[in-house]
Amino acid sequence: MKTPTVRILIILSFFLASSNSARAQQKNDPCEKAEKSGVTVDLVDCSSKKLAAADAELNKVYRQLIPKLNDKEWETKLRTAQQAWIKFRDANCDYETAFSGGGSASTWEYNFCLADMTTARTKQFREMLGKIKDRDGN
Repeated sequence: MKTPTVRILIILSFFLASSNSARAQQKNDPCEKAEKSGVTVDLVDCSSKKLAAADAELNKVYRQLIPKLNDKEWETKLRTAQQAWIKFRDANCDYETAFSGGGSASTWEYNFCLADMTTARTKQFREMLGKIKDRDGN
């Protein structure tokens, strides 16, 4: 008799945990509200949060990459390339958002563009880290 009761409690616990987890994920998605409302303020807030998260991840991976290079010349080249990339990213997003004609959408379009390009750059850094690990046998 104890076993069915225990099973039922375990199943109920699982469903409650799943439900709470789903609500927590929705709460953490900065764009859920913006997608539903379409309000400029919500879209700007969402895009700013996406950009901040993408930038934080890029910086984290960049800080992992620098010491793995083990070569001052490579480090200098990466820093130079990164500075040039930032200028390119900003100019490219400025160009892409020019099509909105400077309207209210330009801010969130610009932020989303920056976030997308930053995420792509982070992927490149992760690939570099993978190549270094393969090279070094780690």
